[in-house]
Amino acid sequence: MPEFATTPQLPGPPPPGFRYLDFLGGSSHLVPEDTCRGCFMNSREPELPSILSPVFDDGIITVRQDAEWAVPGFMVVGVRPHIGALDEMELALVERIGRVTHSVRRAMRERLGLTAVQMYQEEKLERPHFHLWMLPLWPDVMARHSINPRIYESNILRYLTLFDFESSKAAIHRCADEVRDFLNGIPNLHGGKTA
Repeated sequence: MPEFATTPQLPGPPPPGFRYLDFLGGSSHLVPEDTCRGCFMNSREPELPSILSPVFDDGIITVRQDAEWAVPGFMVVGVRPHIGALDEMELALVERIGRVTHSVRRAMRERLGLTAVQMYQEEKLERPHFHLWMLPLWPDVMARHSINPRIYESNILRYLTLFDFESSKAAIHRCADEVRDFLNGIPNLHGGKTA
């Protein structure tokens, strides 16, 4: 069996020692179960759906649409090296992540009109790879479905499921283009390359 295999439809449960990584747009990849999603995305980037192309990439830090949830503007700030936690990074990288995250949040406010964004950073027990989720709270969807985003009474998982990929695809592209354009206009972020 190949180390990685792409399958358009899941043929059933993965064989022992493997798991599926699913991505927006329907692609699934059969990978060894110890494969971390971040490393897979970095090493197999050309095979990912174009909707997941980075809006920012300086060779170390990437910003792109979340790989699984179709919430327009759901940006993920990640690092290319396999680093599991914030305290494992050099302080200079932590500070750079802060500057990039600050700029992405400004783009979300100024270009996407988002007054509220929730940010999550988790340290997984298995296959940790640092990333910071920047989840936009679209007010019309929140109100229409009585979503309460407070962490201790949250129904955010329900919120995530309200966005269907096919109906959200154009908005995902539009949001990515807006964030990319905003970030490309910030000269002090261009220490590396931008997407």
